[in-house]
Amino acid sequence: MKNVKTILTLSALSLALGACSTGITKSRNLGNPNVSGNTLAQQVCSICHGNIGNSVNGNSVNPTFPNLAGQQKDYLVAQMTAFHDKSRKDPAAQQMMWGIARNFTPKQIDELATFYSNQKPLPNPAHGNSALIAEGQKIFSEGLLDKGVPACMGCHGSNAEGNGVIPRLAGQHADYVYKQLNVYNRDAKTADGKENVPDSALERPTGGVMEMVASALTDQQKRAMAAYVQSLR
Repeated sequence: MKNVKTILTLSALSLALGACSTGITKSRNLGNPNVSGNTLAQQVCSICHGNIGNSVNGNSVNPTFPNLAGQQKDYLVAQMTAFHDKSRKDPAAQQMMWGIARNFTPKQIDELATFYSNQKPLPNPAHGNSALIAEGQKIFSEGLLDKGVPACMGCHGSNAEGNGVIPRLAGQHADYVYKQLNVYNRDAKTADGKENVPDSALERPTGGVMEMVASALTDQQKRAMAAYVQSLR
């Protein structure tokens, strides 16, 4: 948490300084609709989402922040729009992305999504033990029929490459995936036994299928799934 606070403090400082910049191609001014998505990626988003060897490529080195390189464009557009209108309400979204995305224009969102979807994902070796990864692979490929959990590859693809608004999971940080599974699990508990639960009551209101999946997994199974998808390329 200390590292996150430090990063956010540095980010806020850089954004404040950037607002005074007169060069549009180097601007960090999130309130200027004329700053391109490419420039925002280079000057702002790279602080958390990847600046390896002075190359802004969307491969985050901090597992707190998701890899964006090679992510599905439609998914990125959907998530940035949800941050912008504050309909995605998980703690990380509120703490880190609401402020960043609040003034994004549709054009900036589209440009950012195009930029990151075109970046090359780098290998992200999993650090879990081999047995845990093997358990995750079995769930990903076969599901858990006794719990009504379908194979993850049915939606996310055989290599977890994603499709449209369904995200790429291959190479994603296990820590981030695990935390998001717990977000869906909390939403499942919120909606359990209730009808017509308003979107405002849910942290990720578009995750109906994932609520069912996450609520059926044990904590170890969540960790196994997360470790496995990180191991994919």
